Amino acid sequence: MQNGDQLGAVMATSRTKTLLVPGAWMGAWIWEPTVERLIDRGMDADTITLRGLRAGDSPADVASVRLDDHVEQLIEHVENQGPRPVVLVSHSYSGMVTASVADRLADRQLGLVHIGAFLPTSGRSLLDDWGDSEHDRTQERDDIDAAGGLWAAPTRAMLDHQTDLSPADRDYLAAKLTAHPGRTVTDPAQLSGPVETQTATYVALTRDGGHDEAWRDAPPIARSASGWRRRHLVAGHWPMLSAVDATVDLLEAEIGVHARLLLDRSDGS
Repeated sequence: MQNGDQLGAVMATSRTKTLLVPGAWMGAWIWEPTVERLIDRGMDADTITLRGLRAGDSPADVASVRLDDHVEQLIEHVENQGPRPVVLVSHSYSGMVTASVADRLADRQLGLVHIGAFLPTSGRSLLDDWGDSEHDRTQERDDIDAAGGLWAAPTRAMLDHQTDLSPADRDYLAAKLTAHPGRTVTDPAQLSGPVETQTATYVALTRDGGHDEAWRDAPPIARSASGWRRRHLVAGHWPMLSAVDATVDLLEAEIGVHARLLLDRSDGS
């Protein structure tokens, strides 16, 4: 039976498209090594760069991008996959995008895996739930305005606080991160229903400790959604760098679960 289940999971994931969506300040490059490993394991996986996050984009072009631009870009990418099931993997900021896409494509066979992601609430922006205080949120908005609509990437010195990353990883991030479109994090999400009703796994992150510590700081929605799967990784904000093997193993397992569920639904079983 176990071999049969494993074969079924392999067949399901090979028939399902997986799209890994980068978070703030990042392009496809952050997920490309993970995509390569998933492909090696028999999955049809890919990643994209959201608008305004390509190296060389002008500051004016970056500042003009809105949250809805990212949502529409990803919708187009999903629809280009044809009728087959799709699993969207988000990280950090891109949870706002993937959950919004799932809301608008409610008739599509979509599964979601959120890794340390922000989750949208209709009428609220990412920065409405940023930081520990209203002062922190106001400061972020003021900084974006002062930078001409750009959300500045963390500096190399800031990355020193990510103690699970190696110095080489911090150097790599500092060299690759780009300013993020500020309006995407100040625009309120527009949803027709609560994200708790979507088919999702939430992966909480913690550099120290286990499940309880990881979930203490997870978004309230992820903690309360009764139908969601809950996992955790012992890693900081960039597990695709600091915990590569564990991240790929977890994604393989969760994509397999969602693929089987989505194909069962599409087959009417």
